[in-house]
Amino acid sequence: MIPDRAKVSVVIVVALLAALIVAPAAAEEIIVNDAGTLAGDEECNLTVNTSPLSYDEPKAEAAEGAVTITASGTGVYYLGEEITLSGTNTASDTTYLFLTGPNLGTNGVNLTRLAPVKSNDSGSFTRVAVNADDTWSYKWSTADLAWALDAGTYTIYAVSQPRSKDSLTGVRFATTSIVLRAPTLSVWTSGATLTPGDDYRIGGIATGAPDAVQIWIFGKNYYKLGVLVAVESDGSFEYVLTGAETSDLAKGQYYVVVQHPMYGGFGVTEVNGVISAQGITPVDLKRLQAPDAASVLINALDSPYVDDTYIKLSFTVDGSWIRIDGLSDQTYGETFRITGTTSYSPGTVLGYWIAAQDSGAVSLSGETVISDNGEWSIDLDTTAIGPGAYAFHISAPDGQESATVLFDIYDDITHPLPPGGGSYRVERVGVTPSLDSLSPGEEVALNGIIRLDGAIGHPYSPSGPECLEFATDVKAPRWSYNLKVDGNLIYTEPVAITSRSFTLSNWDLGYRGDVRIYLSLSGAVPEAGTEDPALLRILQRGADGRIIPGSEHRLAFTPAGNDPVQPFGDNLTLSPGWNFISIPRPLAAGNDTAMIFAGINTTGRSVLRYNTTIRDWTALAPADRLPPLEGFWIYSAGPATIPLNLSTDPLLPPAERTLSAGWNAIGTTGTAPATAKDTLYSVNREWSTLIGFNAGSQSFEAGIVNGGSGANADTRPVYPGRGYWLSMSGPGTLYAIGA
Repeated sequence: MIPDRAKVSVVIVVALLAALIVAPAAAEEIIVNDAGTLAGDEECNLTVNTSPLSYDEPKAEAAEGAVTITASGTGVYYLGEEITLSGTNTASDTTYLFLTGPNLGTNGVNLTRLAPVKSNDSGSFTRVAVNADDTWSYKWSTADLAWALDAGTYTIYAVSQPRSKDSLTGVRFATTSIVLRAPTLSVWTSGATLTPGDDYRIGGIATGAPDAVQIWIFGKNYYKLGVLVAVESDGSFEYVLTGAETSDLAKGQYYVVVQHPMYGGFGVTEVNGVISAQGITPVDLKRLQAPDAASVLINALDSPYVDDTYIKLSFTVDGSWIRIDGLSDQTYGETFRITGTTSYSPGTVLGYWIAAQDSGAVSLSGETVISDNGEWSIDLDTTAIGPGAYAFHISAPDGQESATVLFDIYDDITHPLPPGGGSYRVERVGVTPSLDSLSPGEEVALNGIIRLDGAIGHPYSPSGPECLEFATDVKAPRWSYNLKVDGNLIYTEPVAITSRSFTLSNWDLGYRGDVRIYLSLSGAVPEAGTEDPALLRILQRGADGRIIPGSEHRLAFTPAGNDPVQPFGDNLTLSPGWNFISIPRPLAAGNDTAMIFAGINTTGRSVLRYNTTIRDWTALAPADRLPPLEGFWIYSAGPATIPLNLSTDPLLPPAERTLSAGWNAIGTTGTAPATAKDTLYSVNREWSTLIGFNAGSQSFEAGIVNGGSGANADTRPVYPGRGYWLSMSGPGTLYAIGA
C-alpha cells in the first residue's frame, strides 16, 4: 500500500511534468527554493530537475519566445552599401534570414546567394547565431549581389525556425522592409571657365559605397585619363587640378567625364592611353583630338556590356569670350536686331560679317562698339541681305575670340507652322509676380521644367552644333539650371550663369534615358518701351547648326507703361509677316467676306483658314464669308490696318461654332479681353491648350492650359481680333461671350 505522503509526491511529479510539457511558460513560474522544496510548503521535500529538456531547438521547446528585426539607418539604401540587420530572439539559438522582393522567389531567397530557401533545410537560409543575451546581428553587403537585385522595395524575414514564407504558421518571426536604389552620381566644379594658374576643382557625391571614381579630362594636347579619386565614407570625392598644372593649359574647351563603377569594378579602364572594355576594340585616346577622344570614351561607357554610369562636363580656359544671344530665323522685308555680350572692355570695337552658308560670299560687314555693361547689338535690314541661309560671325580686334551663328531669311513661306517642331517640351513655367502685373525695374523670377522628347544631338559628338539656346530680355539676369537624368539630379548644386543668354550643347544634354532641365531665372523688368520683350526664349539648332523650324518657345511679357497695340475694335492692325487674326464681332452684310483683305499687300500669298477635320489648309476666295470665332492667317508685307464695318443689327444672335477633336484655329468675340477660362467656358470639358501668336516677333506665345498655373494659367487674357490654336480632346460647340 502506498503511503498518503507518497501519493501526494507522485501527484506533484506528474503535475509538474505535465506543466513542463504542455505549458512551458507556466512551468517557468513554478518557484523552487534552494532546498528543492516548493516555496511555502516546507514539509514537501520534492526534488525537481530544472535543466532544459533535450531537443534540437531547446529554446523553442522551453519557451514560446519572440523574434525581432531592425535595419540600420533610414531604411533606404543604395545598392553596393552594407546594411546592418539586428534584433532579438528568445525562441531559438539561431535566427534564419531570407528575403522577398522584385523578381525573387515567391517564398524567399537567402541573403548570400539569392538562392531559394526551403523549409526545414537550414543550410538554404542565411543563419545567424543568437548571443547569450538573446541578441543577434548580421552585416549584409549588397555589393556582390547588386548585379542581381533590382531597385525597389524588399522585405527581410527573421524566423526562429528554418521555414520559408509559405510555412510560417506556428513559428515565431518578424519582418522589416527596406528600399534599395541604384547607385547615383552627382558632381560640381569650380565653374565654366578657368584662368591659367588657378586651381580647378571637380567634386561630387557617389552613392553605393564605391572605393573610387575615375576622372577623365581631354583638351588641346592634354589628357588626364582614368585618374582614380577616392570616395570617402560619406560618398564625397574631390579632385584638384592645381595652379601649377593649369598654368600651361592651352586656351580652348576641355571635356570632363566622371565615371562611377556602379556594381563592381570599372567597366572601362585605361593603360598607357589605351582604353579597354568588354565588347569594344581597344583605342589609344592620345592619338585622337580631344572631342573625338571624349566621344570614344562615351561610346565605350554606353556599351551594353558596361554598367558604369557617368556625368559629362566642360570648361573653357581663358576668360575672354564673345556670346551671341538666341537668334531666330527672319522674314524678308523686316528689320531685326542681333544682340550679345562679351568679356572685352567697354568701348572695344568688334567686327562682324554675314555670309551665305553655301558659297561663303559676304553679304554684309561692319563694326559694333561694346557698351558700358558689356553688351553689343547690331540692327539689320533683311532687304539689304536678301532671302537665303546665312552665317553671322563676330570677332574681337585681336582675333583671339569670335562667335558664329546660323540663321535663315525666308521669302518662300507657304503656310504658317503649327505649334511644335523641336524635340523638347516645356512642361511647366511659373512666373512671380504674374506676367500681366510686371512693372519696369521690378524683380521677376521664373522657374520651369523642360523635358527632352528626343536626343539633342548624338551623345558621341561633343563638338557638334546641335543645342538648345536660352535667352532673356530682363536686366542683370541670373540663371541657374540642373539636369535630371532618369530621376537623378546630376549636379550637386545648380549651375549658375549671369549672361543674357547661354547654350546647352549635345555634350551637356546627350544622355540616354529621361532627361529634364530644371531652369530658374531672375532679374529686373526692362524699362517701358522695350520692343517685344521676352522673359524667356528657347531655340533648338539641328546637326547642321541651323534653327529647327517651329522649335522656338517664346514667353513674352509687357512691362507696365508699354502701350501694346489693341487688336480689337473697329480695325484690325497687321504687323509685317504672318498675322493670326479673327473677326471680333459680326460684320455688316456686304462687308463680311475676304474682300476686306483686298488692299493688303500679301506678296502673292493666300489668306488661309485651317480645316481641322482634314488637317489641311484652305485658301480663302474673295467671296468667302468671315464669321466670328474662326482664326485666319494673313501675310502682310508691312504694317497695315483693315477697317471693319461691323453689323448694327440687334436681331443677329451671338455667334457659335462647332469644333472638332484636334487643333482648331479659333477667335474670340467682344470688344475687351477676357480670361481664357471664361472665353472657353462652353467647351471647358473638351479644351486642353490654347496657343497665341505674336505677330510683332513672329513667334508663338506660351501656351495656356485648362486648369494650368503660372505662365500657363487659364486666367491669362485672350484678345478679340487675334487668332489662337485651340486643342480639343473631343468635339464641342464654342459660344460667343460677346455680341
